[in-house]
Amino acid sequence: MATFFTLASSSAGNSSYIGACSGGILVDCGINCRAVESGLNSRDIKPEKLSGILITHEHIDHIKGLKVFLKRYDIPVYATAPVLRYLAEYGLVPPTAELCEIDTRNLVLGGMLIEPFVTSHDSVGSRGYRITTPDEHRVTVCTDTGYITDDAREHLLGSNAVLIESNYDRMMLMAGTHYPYPLKMRIDGKFGHLSNADCASFLPELVRSGTTHIVLGHLSKENNIPELAEQTSVSELSLSGMRRSDDYVLFAAPRNELSENILL
Repeated sequence: MATFFTLASSSAGNSSYIGACSGGILVDCGINCRAVESGLNSRDIKPEKLSGILITHEHIDHIKGLKVFLKRYDIPVYATAPVLRYLAEYGLVPPTAELCEIDTRNLVLGGMLIEPFVTSHDSVGSRGYRITTPDEHRVTVCTDTGYITDDAREHLLGSNAVLIESNYDRMMLMAGTHYPYPLKMRIDGKFGHLSNADCASFLPELVRSGTTHIVLGHLSKENNIPELAEQTSVSELSLSGMRRSDDYVLFAAPRNELSENILL
């Protein structure tokens, strides 16, 4: 049996857990160490038993708690070579941390197959990950991307459960007063983030490929509302004749607390 949940998912901090009877991993460690420990312990998962931490990219909302966590637990970290260099050069990990280059190379962690894929983000080397458990369940994490790349599409399709970015509502972003215009253009650009509408437009293809659990992640606090993100996706899926609860399960990941536990 596979288990998957988010510990936090927003523009302020991101971390997810994927596990099976053979082991478990984190994807990102963008919240403080105590929150990671508390979240894992509440689900009877021992942090010291993690097989590895996959880092999608080096932005602070994905690595904020990493240095302290690695001081407490000797867990290997996996990311692209440019991201690992960035973490080491800027002192964002302890000098003794075990840093493992992943790039486009598949590997096995905790008995699970890890497949990285290219995302489109203004990072030194961003990736998403598809994780296949020993019983052939696939969980894919795809956030922080301006659009669904061909590589991302290939790895997303056929997944049982997906954490996919639905970062902002474009009208809220453009009409809002929170961000200066250049930042709005960055978010809305091809190396920025995925909007509600762009996320929703991809979901019918995803459900047709066999995906049954969809978690909308990395929602902006300033430029999105969970109910709006969900409704945008549900409406698009409804237009394709797909019914919520019957054909798929969908919810927006909580920003600052654990999501429900998805069991596959």
